Amino acid sequence: MRSIITTTDFYLAAYLLTKSKRLTGHIRENNKSTYEFDGDGIDELLNEFYQGKAVVSPTVYAKNMRDLKAIMYNGTTLKPLNDYDNATATKGSE
Repeated sequence: MRSIITTTDFYLAAYLLTKSKRLTGHIRENNKSTYEFDGDGIDELLNEFYQGKAVVSPTVYAKNMRDLKAIMYNGTTLKPLNDYDNATATKGSE
């Protein structure tokens, strides 16, 4: 089942990226990032993550954490629900 989720949990966001879920939005307000993901099977991945049953490649997870930090700290805003290819982003706030 296709789902859309919004989260402020950095580690969950990195996990969803590692599981190939599409990052469709990011906004940073008051020093807090909010991520939006879209894809099939997100509910099952949430259950795995919060039950401690998530299994991913540590190197890919670490890479995705670095990528998310770059998005967070470079002031990158992704507009929700746009069709971004390869995480194309616009710099600055809209």
